[in-house]
Amino acid sequence: MIRRTFQLLPGVGPWKEKDLWARGIHTWEDFPDSGVVLGQKADGPARQRLAQAREALARRDLGALAEMMPPREHWRLYPAFAQDAVYFDIETNGKQEQEPTVVALFDTHGLRVFILGRDMDALPEALAERRLWVTFNGSCFDVPVLRNYFGARFPTPQAHIDLRFVCRRLGMGGGLKEIEDKLGLGRPPHMKGVNGWDAVLLWRAYLARGDVEALRFLVEYNLYDSFQLRSLMDAAYNRALDDLNLEDVARLPVFERGEVLYDVSRLILELGPTQRDLKVLERVRAQDRDLRQD
Repeated sequence: MIRRTFQLLPGVGPWKEKDLWARGIHTWEDFPDSGVVLGQKADGPARQRLAQAREALARRDLGALAEMMPPREHWRLYPAFAQDAVYFDIETNGKQEQEPTVVALFDTHGLRVFILGRDMDALPEALAERRLWVTFNGSCFDVPVLRNYFGARFPTPQAHIDLRFVCRRLGMGGGLKEIEDKLGLGRPPHMKGVNGWDAVLLWRAYLARGDVEALRFLVEYNLYDSFQLRSLMDAAYNRALDDLNLEDVARLPVFERGEVLYDVSRLILELGPTQRDLKVLERVRAQDRDLRQD
């Protein structure tokens, strides 16, 4: 799909790109080395730009390619750089000054989760390992919250695909769970109806009572938010190709979550109480006289 992208040329938008395709100029290689294509003044810079793009792709320079293309078209980079992608989602404390409480990451290495008060400080380094970020509404919420929390330590990706806006352009509005259901990517019954406010309440229950079961449920919810993005990215990419009527471009197999459910269970079971949690429990037990028996 990258080689079919002409919107990286100055003055070429969606309509001119489709016109090039209709004229038989389907890929960069089809762009004539001579003659008038876009115009006498535009053709020279266009050929130079295509040469730069070919060189960037040959050296797998995601950053250079992303800078050439309008951000709305960054989804086209996905198949070539999927191995460099990280899918992530955050939960917060729900206060005016938002703090991340749980952050789940999914990439080719598997699932990871970062928890406030445990290992959240390691998150920037983990995200910095990946050049391509995939989120849902992350450009408006997740990334600003994290950048505000970590400050200068927080990295910047070479490209960021925000699926909220990709899906909206494809006629799929609404929240992440709503879109998942429309695409047949719905969650298991015990996760149905769980939302961001529930995540805030689960975190507060964990803080107030050292309730590790509340934390485990919160982490499971957040893990689904991360690896479901892989399936949604695959499905959205395929639908975008359909929308452009590009029948000769290969579709992606949509990721099936069964591949990671064992890891979800393992991570949840490994979440035991910290020393702080045990102290909270001791305090609650000492103060809650209603639970005592005479």
